[in-house]
Amino acid sequence: MLLRALGFKPKSSLNALRPKLPVLHAFVEIAVVKGKTVQVSVDAITSKTLSTPAFAGLAAGVVVVFVYTNPNGKYRFTTKCTSVKGAEAHFAMPAKIEALQKFGGAQKRNTVRLDTTLTAHWRYAMQGKGTGEYTRGALTDISRTGASLITSRDLSKGTQVEVRFTLNSVAAPVELLGEVMRASKIEKSGKNSLGLRFVGVSAADDRAIMEFINNRQAERRSRGLA
Repeated sequence: MLLRALGFKPKSSLNALRPKLPVLHAFVEIAVVKGKTVQVSVDAITSKTLSTPAFAGLAAGVVVVFVYTNPNGKYRFTTKCTSVKGAEAHFAMPAKIEALQKFGGAQKRNTVRLDTTLTAHWRYAMQGKGTGEYTRGALTDISRTGASLITSRDLSKGTQVEVRFTLNSVAAPVELLGEVMRASKIEKSGKNSLGLRFVGVSAADDRAIMEFINNRQAERRSRGLA
């Protein structure tokens, strides 16, 4: 109160803003006021700035609007570009973030999940190392921390497997360790749905999965499906 009376305005706490900020390496939509909208990834977040790849039409002092989704909801804020250095752009940390939609209850998860199906191959991974021949299966409900493995085999909770899948036609296959956290039978097909928790995901694989999820979501929005 005293600081306010003396004319000092309290700065927004990063801890208070953190639940509303974009996820690192996730894609956001940035609209230049009275201009175009681009989709770029968030490469860095500090106590004062957010950094993304630079794009055409951006310069220091330009006002922009961020729109994005994180595990807690969909958000929007207005900020200013503080600098453009080479291929990197820096934006001031916003003073206020507006919630467009909040996730709660069953919708609130540790990370964003994508309801899609990918062909996958898996094998047992005793002591964290894959061994033996791969078995064909599929992955659904994919996120940065896990997925559902659809397979004809019934695996018990705690079983470790190595899964191999491709996110796009040009990238190398992703190979991840997963631990079975739950198991259920799919009545129509008779196959098993195994809830996997990914273990020891590298920064490169984490980013690849997040980019895949964001790209698919952007495609669905462009077709009016999300």
